[in-house]
Amino acid sequence: MDFSLKLLAYQIINFIILIGVLGFLFNKYLRPFIKKRSDDIKTALADIEKQKAEVEGLKTECHVELDKIKNSAKAEIEKATVEGSHIKEVIKGEALKESEQLLEKARREIEQEKQKALSEVRREVATLSMLATKQLLKREIDETTDRKLVETFIDDLGKTDIKKN
Repeated sequence: MDFSLKLLAYQIINFIILIGVLGFLFNKYLRPFIKKRSDDIKTALADIEKQKAEVEGLKTECHVELDKIKNSAKAEIEKATVEGSHIKEVIKGEALKESEQLLEKARREIEQEKQKALSEVRREVATLSMLATKQLLKREIDETTDRKLVETFIDDLGKTDIKKN
């Protein structure tokens, strides 16, 4: 192994030249590429942060809109409930009114039937009274006298029976 100073000097000079050429190439071609790539990454990160802020804004906006929709739905449900209660009360009132009308109609019909039955009973009583009177008197009463007696009897009977009931 021959160690020569000359060889060492050439190697050092070659190494310095190599470093200079590599530094020149790095500064001329590689550094702008790395700088551009670094700027692109910074721009992309800034865009991502900007988009992230926009997404957060949209998310907040969606939550606000969702809350509005929920409140609107609650208001509509409340309104429908109140309206349903109102309709229920109206239907209930109408049904009550109709049932009262039907009850009153039934009472009138019962009263009419009662009056009809009383009239029928009075006629029967009058007829029976007439027959009993005819048999008692053993004579024949003409039709006008017969009618007057029946009417008087019915009137007297009606006055006493109605006042008692």
